[in-house]
Amino acid sequence: MTKLGIQLIIFGKRGGDDLPGVLADVKNAGYDGAEVGNPTTSTGAYDYKQLFDDAGLVCAGYHTGVSALTDLDHVRETAAHMNIVGAKHLMAGGKWPDAAGYEEAAETLNAAGEVLASEGISVCYHNHNWEFFTLPEGGTGMEILLRNTDPAAVKFCFDLYWIACGGEDLVSFLQTHGHRSDYFHYKDGTFDLAEQKPLTFTELGNGQVKLIEATKLVKTFSPVWVTTEQDRVAEGGDPATSAKLSADYAKTVLGF
Repeated sequence: MTKLGIQLIIFGKRGGDDLPGVLADVKNAGYDGAEVGNPTTSTGAYDYKQLFDDAGLVCAGYHTGVSALTDLDHVRETAAHMNIVGAKHLMAGGKWPDAAGYEEAAETLNAAGEVLASEGISVCYHNHNWEFFTLPEGGTGMEILLRNTDPAAVKFCFDLYWIACGGEDLVSFLQTHGHRSDYFHYKDGTFDLAEQKPLTFTELGNGQVKLIEATKLVKTFSPVWVTTEQDRVAEGGDPATSAKLSADYAKTVLGF
């Protein structure tokens, strides 16, 4: 059964300063778990797990950069930390100026993904809009990553907002590539399609993303997690309130 998570970016610095309070807000909003940054260098794994246990939540996953995956010893340390905490998905993103950069990133993801898979963890490339920009050599970074990564070692954390913002037809993209993911980011907002750039981030259901149509497809992939991600709230807004609005929409409208 798909679980509903939230990326803690919506809480800003409070996620680091008051994690117990943030997790209490997440629980009250109706989520099953939360996705965090990479706490391996700042918090002991057993202490971190206890925070989630106390809140009655699961740690959905960690988030890092592809550049952090080049050191396979560090990857193994991260896997050990994650397995204690109970997080089974490691999101990783990046940005490169040319085809060679994306090809190298694919090699890094393959190597790290093989190590992580042996530890029961999935590495998931998390996209933004820029993976859909045309590269100097032609084509896009997303095309390179999809083509050059091993499906047995590398999954994707497809972010619905950034796919649409990048100029892709969201439903068509998911029809072709959605099977590469068992962990989706649900983000909504407005964007300038001609410029492929973001304008605002909103609670689910308040933006331009075709969430209802996309969800019909997403459900066919039986994802482990659907995780809401709102990069920031409107000026003067309350993150806990926005988090609950998105959770309510995901449950009552989208059926998660």
